[in-house]
Amino acid sequence: MKKVLLIAAVWCCCAFAKACTSTASVIQEFVSHQVEAGETVYSISKKYNVTEKQIIKLNPDAKRSIYEGLVLILPANAKVIDIVAPEQKTIKFKKHKVKRKETLYSISKKYGVSQDAIKRFNKQLYSEPLRKGDKIQIPLNFEAPATDTGVGSGVSTEDPPRDQPNYGTHIVKAKETKYGVARMYGITIAELEAMNPAMGAGLQQGASIRVPREKVTETAVIDTDTFSFYEVVKGDTMFSLLRRLGMKADDLLALNPSLDEGLKEGMVLKIPKTSGLATDTITANEGMAAENQVVNLADSIRVLSTKKLVMMLPFGLDRIESDTTLTEKDLLKKDLLLRISLDFHSGALMAIEAAKARGISVDLEVLDTQYDRSNGTATNARYVENALDNRKIKSADVVIGPIMSSNVNRVSSILRPSGIPVISPLTEKVTGARNVFQSRPSKQQQEALMLSYLKAHAKDKNIIIIADAKNQSTRSKLVALFPTAKEVVPRSGEKGYYLYPDDIPNQISATQENWVILETNDIPLISNVTTNLNTLATTNNITLLTTDRGSAYDSDEIQHLHLSNLKFHFPSINNQSKNEAINAFTEAYEDKYTISPSRFAIRGYDIVYDTLLRLAYKETLDQAAKTGIETEQVENKFSYRPAGRGGFINEAVYLMRYGENLQLEEIPLDSFLEE
Repeated sequence: MKKVLLIAAVWCCCAFAKACTSTASVIQEFVSHQVEAGETVYSISKKYNVTEKQIIKLNPDAKRSIYEGLVLILPANAKVIDIVAPEQKTIKFKKHKVKRKETLYSISKKYGVSQDAIKRFNKQLYSEPLRKGDKIQIPLNFEAPATDTGVGSGVSTEDPPRDQPNYGTHIVKAKETKYGVARMYGITIAELEAMNPAMGAGLQQGASIRVPREKVTETAVIDTDTFSFYEVVKGDTMFSLLRRLGMKADDLLALNPSLDEGLKEGMVLKIPKTSGLATDTITANEGMAAENQVVNLADSIRVLSTKKLVMMLPFGLDRIESDTTLTEKDLLKKDLLLRISLDFHSGALMAIEAAKARGISVDLEVLDTQYDRSNGTATNARYVENALDNRKIKSADVVIGPIMSSNVNRVSSILRPSGIPVISPLTEKVTGARNVFQSRPSKQQQEALMLSYLKAHAKDKNIIIIADAKNQSTRSKLVALFPTAKEVVPRSGEKGYYLYPDDIPNQISATQENWVILETNDIPLISNVTTNLNTLATTNNITLLTTDRGSAYDSDEIQHLHLSNLKFHFPSINNQSKNEAINAFTEAYEDKYTISPSRFAIRGYDIVYDTLLRLAYKETLDQAAKTGIETEQVENKFSYRPAGRGGFINEAVYLMRYGENLQLEEIPLDSFLEE
């Protein structure tokens, strides 16, 4: 990619050159060197076998600091010498193929090396994002040279000097994004980031950034009413774009004057909303969803308008302010809904940061629904209605919340005429309405997936069904699937259900694999069955399964070691395995909040990030849902399908099992859904 290079010579002579990797070229009687990340005056002097004084004499500003991209003038006798960092003899490398959801941060943590060290040996990462499938070199034992704080200090982490003749300064205004600023000055996002190494993931209002002196357009605020924006990707040509847009070259040039200098990968083009480009591009991606593949929408961002997001959560701030008898710690201990709300909100904020890093602008409004069980239904309903008086609700792209099902039903009913979608984040017990998105898969969907798994793998198994009186509906489905299955009928007592000592052993086969399907949420019965089976498993092949892992399994009376020994299988709305995506998110969350994320924090992140990506993929959530795509975030999947009573329901469910050392594992669905 071509980059504008500023050559700071003693005569203030300026020229443009093509960016390259540490190459030196003779300019009259001098040699030029473009500074790379991590370099210091000292390291450059050693590289070219010259003194620091010689470099500073020709480049006086280098005495204060140098920065990535600066071009230094070196003496004519400067010659590159192959050296490595001080005290660094041989660097050992490991090739790494980037997996889905991996980030530079997670990879650096995995190998125990800095992100700067990885970038140093993979130059493309200075200007290009990390992508799935990329093959990079990991310097396992690289030690960066120490930098002095005086003369010859390292690459500055501050903004580069502003007095260079070919660069100007831009003060970031409200609603401006990297996309808008890059387009305003006729450069790519990668070039903007290269000019401002310390910029970070997003733009902060009031920040001063380095830009070319000449503007191409007069505003960096994206006008989304009439126009859409498209980032040029590798392989795009003027001919292919014009054909897909159905536009004339002169019309496209009028909207994008920077095209006079040619089409460049990474350019952000302004296009009419009526063009067919977004439709063509998205249609190609929808072909992947037809095969039930998980789609990464971060690679399919097309709708760049600001996403207006409203979250409705029961913080109960008025109640907290009025109750002076309790400390904050006591309030958190007493109020479960407050804890859930705070955790969900913390994850949502991280999701918004992640979306902004992808170029998605977000306008967030958080409303307090003031839920309090002691107030009664009428008072709580009035709180919700008062919250809906907020003017931002009327222009919202989506409302996430409230948490309580009764409040979700009320909000969706009030907003139904306006067509604003309402996402139920935590509960499945909501009334169907055409503007409701039920993000939590139902128990029926979890049961159906587990039954499909049982049917696909039950051949040659000795199947034993144990179901209490409250789960006779599931028992009937199991008996219909497996007419020859054996049954153990629990007896009901004052303290719950129980079995006789010989009930299970009499049904166990010594020659077959035994599948025991347990359908109950009764703690004593689960404890009885798992303890009994754990003993029998020392001499028999036994697997425990259920279609519904209820809250009883979280009781201290249930031994997880027993569940692990029995290879316990169950459906789940979330991926409970400790995979790389979860580990990376946990590290990032702990870095930000100094505590580990709860399941509500992770769900807050997943729902909000997924929603924002869907709104950046299609104009509305309805349109995105109707494509049938399935997406996956940290530990939740989303595959919205039309619900029978209106709206959409998430049908994406996981199957989990206990593996070795109490570790939970995800069961691949393609191992049986394709059969």
